[in-house]
Amino acid sequence: MNQLRLITPVYNDWTSFGMLLQELDKVAASLPLEIFVSAIDDGSEQATPIVTSDKGGLRHIVGVEVLSLAVNVGHQRAIAIGLCAAAQDHDFDAILIMDADGEDPPHAIEALIKDLGDRKDFCVVAQRRKRVETASFKFFYLLYKSFFKLATGKAISFGNFCLISRSYVDRLVMIPDLWNNLPAAILRSRLPLDYVPVHRGRRYAGRSKMNFTSLIVHGLSGISVYADTIFVRLLTLSVLLTTASVVLVSGLLIVRIFYPSHATPGWTTTIAFGLTIIILQVLFTALSSILMLLNSRVQRLVLPKLDYLPYIRDRRLLFGHRFPPLLSGLAPDAND
Repeated sequence: MNQLRLITPVYNDWTSFGMLLQELDKVAASLPLEIFVSAIDDGSEQATPIVTSDKGGLRHIVGVEVLSLAVNVGHQRAIAIGLCAAAQDHDFDAILIMDADGEDPPHAIEALIKDLGDRKDFCVVAQRRKRVETASFKFFYLLYKSFFKLATGKAISFGNFCLISRSYVDRLVMIPDLWNNLPAAILRSRLPLDYVPVHRGRRYAGRSKMNFTSLIVHGLSGISVYADTIFVRLLTLSVLLTTASVVLVSGLLIVRIFYPSHATPGWTTTIAFGLTIIILQVLFTALSSILMLLNSRVQRLVLPKLDYLPYIRDRRLLFGHRFPPLLSGLAPDAND
């Protein structure tokens, strides 16, 4: 691997992005590869930075571009759009995805590429270890991982910080699930994964935009990738509940008919009626779920590689070598 494209989504956090570039420049000095940075401006209200002729003091990063989106689409979809745009270029061997706020430490890049050797196909994910977060955030994140395991049968122990080879990127951008959640899409793609333990870093500046609502939406987006698996599990549970309810109702009727002295007046009828309602509710819920799942299979799914383009407003090369992107005509290039 000689050329590395780094993709990082940014939303009004250009101060942190500037600090990230400085840290990356220091790390790039000791790495045997070229690093090109693609910042995905996720509909920021703040103006994007302007790099002067001295490249902001950066000496080892070969180039920086800002790909601006027309609207705010959220962290995960901004990453998906960045991957799709990069997949149209031909000047990288692998893509590194990381946050711009410092929580994905640049010095961990060396650990991610350490054991690759001459491998051409790889997907290396940063397995989260120590987290610098509040107690409440840690609790809800643990709750999310536990529920994800319970609902899908899969353990998820990594986030967006990952290194993906060019060939695997080409596969990922063809997966509709990428539009919802990158980590879950990677799991769903069944790519062979290499796990590297990485401690989460501290933010460079400002406060995290991940609040309780964002965490819930992020968690549900990841779980939704396994909608069919969850449906099968719920259907199995529905069948078990229905079977148990039928057995109980049958037992109550037997007691009521053959052993009337053991049945309290009105008790048998009330319990049987309640269980019958449960049976009907479970059956209607299962039937509705089946119809919705089957209907979704005939609907056109979002295909990131084909559907990302309308979201891009412009693509600006701040400095560095000229590459031949598909979107070069969207905005004047910095070298023009």
